[in-house]
Amino acid sequence: MIVIKKMLDSDEFAALFLHCKNTQAAKAEILNRLSEEPGDGYVWTEQDIFEQMRKIIDKYE
Repeated sequence: MIVIKKMLDSDEFAALFLHCKNTQAAKAEILNRLSEEPGDGYVWTEQDIFEQMRKIIDKYE
């Protein structure tokens, strides 16, 4: 599973960015990190994605 811009802009993810002071920077970092699979046959799981997104968003709160 990967993250695409359309997902980040959807209502489903809007609550995650509620207290984010720099939403665009957070979204850019998320896309940079999670828009491709990490390689070596590993695939991002939904839990991996939400955990990484939470860490990135917390950095911008």
